[in-house]
Amino acid sequence: MRPNEIRTVYGYNYWAFEKVWDCVLKLSDAQFTEELDYSRGSIRNQVMHMMSATRRWIIRLRGGEMVPHLALDDFPTRAATKAKWDEMRAEALDYVNTLSEADLDGVIHWQLPDRGMDAENTGWEILLHVANHATDHRAQILAMLNQHFGIQTMEQDMLFYLLEAK
Repeated sequence: MRPNEIRTVYGYNYWAFEKVWDCVLKLSDAQFTEELDYSRGSIRNQVMHMMSATRRWIIRLRGGEMVPHLALDDFPTRAATKAKWDEMRAEALDYVNTLSEADLDGVIHWQLPDRGMDAENTGWEILLHVANHATDHRAQILAMLNQHFGIQTMEQDMLFYLLEAK
């Protein structure tokens, strides 16, 4: 995988999430944090999971010291969560924009101690995993918005991003 290709994937990922945020911002703060019997609970919890997961994988890729997951209680509103999201989006894109082919092909050792996992993958494999994980959770958020709150959602297909980016 070449650096421009991974940048395209991440451009798409954050483009799609901005469209999801347009839908999420139609909720009240109470709806945003309302516990639902689906996946990670509230829409806020889904978003926070994505933020924490992405941040932790990028830390692994950079060889940094692992940090704890973000605390849900620190983000009680849509505005607080979106502000942190915007900050972390900028950090992730800054990182992705610095990558070389050597970075993408480099092998990263990683662990998930709570799952008993100890493994190695290339940087591009991890970055594609993170983007794919985000797509899964975006789809869950869109289903929650539509089925539970009746909010009209949108398509998130990558081809629409590519057409719009031309």
